[in-house]
Order: sequence, then C-alpha cells, then structure tokens
Amino acid sequence: MMMKPMTKALIAAGLMSASVAANAGLSANVGAMSDYWFRGLDQTEGASVMGGVDYAADNGIYVGLWAASLDAPDSSDDGEQVEYDIYGGYGNEIGGFSYSIGYTGYFYTESDIDFHELNLNFGYSFLSLEVTFGTEDGPSGYDEADYSFVALTGEYEGAYLTYGEFGKDYEGDYVELGYGFSYEGLDMGVAYINADEDLGDGSTVTFSISKTFEF
Repeated sequence: MMMKPMTKALIAAGLMSASVAANAGLSANVGAMSDYWFRGLDQTEGASVMGGVDYAADNGIYVGLWAASLDAPDSSDDGEQVEYDIYGGYGNEIGGFSYSIGYTGYFYTESDIDFHELNLNFGYSFLSLEVTFGTEDGPSGYDEADYSFVALTGEYEGAYLTYGEFGKDYEGDYVELGYGFSYEGLDMGVAYINADEDLGDGSTVTFSISKTFEF
C-alpha cells in the first residue's frame, strides 16, 4: 500500500478526519507531532510541523485548508515536501446525533499523485463512525486505485480508542489508543498506534501539541 493521505488534525484528540465544526466562524491552528502517523501509516521519519485555517457557517457548511511537512527522500534535494489538504462539507446535529458529509483532497508539492475522498461521519454519545470512499490518482497513464476506509472511535473525557480498516484496492487495519488534554491554551496529545503487516507492521508512540486561534 502506498503513502496515504492526511486530513485536518484535531490534535487534542489525536488525528481525526474533518467533521462538523464545534463553533461557527473563522479559526486557525498551528502544531507539531513527534512523528506524523495517519490511519495506521507512518508519514515521516521524524517530527512534522502542521497548520491550517477553517471556516464554519451557522448553517453547517464548513471549508478548510491544512498543510504538514513530510519526508520526501527521493523527490527533492532537501528530502522534504509539503502535504496540503483542501476540504469542505456540511454537518448538523439532531437530538444528540451528529452527522456530516464532505470532500477532502490531498495534494503534495513533490508528487504527481493525489487523493480524493468522500467522507461520511456519524456520532452519538461517546461513539463516532467514519466511512470514507477514496481514489488515488496520478498523471496520464497512472494505474488509479479505489479504496475505502472505516473507523470506529470511542471517547471518554479525552481518552479515545480507534479501530480502522481499509478495503477495496487497499488492505490493512490498525488500533490507536490516545489521550488529549488542554493546558495553558495549548492542546496536547499522546497516542499509541499499532498497525498490521499490510500497513507496515509497525507500532509507535506519538506526541503532539497545537494551538487554535478563533477570529
């Protein structure tokens, strides 16, 4: 399986897909991770810096842009590239049940390969479910791949447990256990990730820190 995409980082609770914004308005975020993992896949050989900007309207429509530094040892002189994600959608909550539907595109400064996803998110009480349908695309003649991703997350007072699994042209699953908290205006998190052999047969502990600015 190839390097996967990343979407918006909500670092206080680990890396999660873009969903309904908690508050309407414009916000920005900056942060860093000791090692950038997403959906059980290691994206870097070391730390990554990241940041983004989001806008959520009162009617539930949201849009955003997010970027992160990545290793690219075979594609640039300094061994680095930037991933930038563009996303948008609609979300709402009815009687304690939340849902959202949106699009996410993942692009890279030193690669012709990009990813496009339809993201569905559902939440009730302490449980949330992500269902994603994606396409890995490239230049003319590239062998396009279609994939699915499903993840179930349980959360309690900052602690969370996620099980995620790929399907269709991709294979693999992983488990992530983490905890996020806020201190002096900073959001911090720690996570243990364990992936099966299809995702690299790896495990790690990551640390993250971020700051959100509301406008």
